[in-house]
Amino acid sequence: MRTIATLFLLATFLVASASTARAQDHLDCLVPGIQDFRTLPGHLDQADIVNGKTPLFEVIATGLTLMITNFNRCDGQGRPGATGRDIPQERPIPPELIQFFTRTSGLEAMSCAGCHNQPQSLGAGDHAANVLQLPAPAQIPAVREWFTPAFTPNFPERNTNTIFGTGPVELLGREMTEDLQAIQHEAIQEASALGHQATKPLLTKGISFGEIAALPDGTVDTSAVIGVDPDLIVKPFQRKGALVSLREFATTASNQHMGMQGVERFGPEDFDRDDVAGELTVGDVTAMALRQATLPIPQRTQPPAGMEAQAERGEALFGQIGCAQCHVPALPLRSTVFCDPNPFNPPGNLTDQSQRVCVDLQDVTGLTSPMVPLFSDLKRHVICDARRPHFCSDPPEHPQTSDRQFLIPVDQFLSSKLWDMGNSAPYGHRGDLSTLHEAIVAHGGEATAAAEQYEGLAATDQLAIVTFLRTLKAPVIPNLPNPQELGSPIFIPPPGFAP
Repeated sequence: MRTIATLFLLATFLVASASTARAQDHLDCLVPGIQDFRTLPGHLDQADIVNGKTPLFEVIATGLTLMITNFNRCDGQGRPGATGRDIPQERPIPPELIQFFTRTSGLEAMSCAGCHNQPQSLGAGDHAANVLQLPAPAQIPAVREWFTPAFTPNFPERNTNTIFGTGPVELLGREMTEDLQAIQHEAIQEASALGHQATKPLLTKGISFGEIAALPDGTVDTSAVIGVDPDLIVKPFQRKGALVSLREFATTASNQHMGMQGVERFGPEDFDRDDVAGELTVGDVTAMALRQATLPIPQRTQPPAGMEAQAERGEALFGQIGCAQCHVPALPLRSTVFCDPNPFNPPGNLTDQSQRVCVDLQDVTGLTSPMVPLFSDLKRHVICDARRPHFCSDPPEHPQTSDRQFLIPVDQFLSSKLWDMGNSAPYGHRGDLSTLHEAIVAHGGEATAAAEQYEGLAATDQLAIVTFLRTLKAPVIPNLPNPQELGSPIFIPPPGFAP
């Protein structure tokens, strides 16, 4: 069993070995006419990972390299001939009109850490790092800034979540999916045996997702299913609960935001016509998934001195006014062993379980028990309405879909995981709220009663809840650099001088 300290050393290993790797590997540019260097020294082979030829610690360290590297044209950054959609789609565009950075239609970043960098690399993001969730379709040129006359994006705007703690979160989603689909299977068997409709409540880990009705002919009625797609696959990632796994997230985001395309989805050829083929191998994506999965979970910290009682009261009030009904403090895991790939991955992502690579997340991530303190139920809820419209900001003409193309209503969002609220400002899915108080009172829809109760509290009690939430923070890992830090010289000031 690895310790947290061992994983902390992976970042140190990365920094110490980076210059050596660059000296040993070929860094010639793959794009004709570009006189420069590749920034990624090499790629991982999935077979070497599965058979252990490439040690797990090296896989995870390489995953970090992949996520903080500033990719450039020589690596394959850019997708002039493809859109950023999760389903491969060509973009017919004349070469003379190609632009490699467009703020709205993407791509708009050189690394994962370009947007995920608070309080450090792979964390959350400031409002300046916001992205548009739905990339422009093929008929919109990649060169066009696509705004309405009011300068409001035509596509859903998203602030970046932290990646810390996402390994246990993916495991929770898998287990909840297994439970819900087992209930559906039981209902189908019962309906077939009895010759009439069988209805079952969809309950997993204490969370209700409505009910499923099975008919004798083997079909199911999902009209009473709530908070999850009709396929009953819990999708714990993105603000709307649209993606199943960290692997899927890595492949989707790498293409949309950086134009780095995974061969398992886009094939080994140069799909995006940027003169680079095989931009991210299957092994590369495995490394990225495992690096994300093994990041430490956010932690409960001490409140400012003298505010201990206030934070304790705030936690009690958080439950009393109903916030904890959706932001469930902790959910239980049956197993802490994380294996990639996720068997519920959609097409375009590796699912072959014979290629899985596993690591026990307990202790490695700071998870000391099967209880995951995420403060979420991983369920979609209506959180806005006409009276409290702030979170109803997505344009209705461009509703987001989940990875299997189910439409997600504009007013529904996954319950945010609150376990890093203390150091992940700004707040809200657009990152347009600077205080926790603003984020709480903006809640509508199913959260109206809790928001109203909060508003009815004395100011000292409201501050107590905020004080409690501010004790929930993502940790900081020593020697985890931001992209531009990697390989930069270190200045040590002379004694007595503070720069």
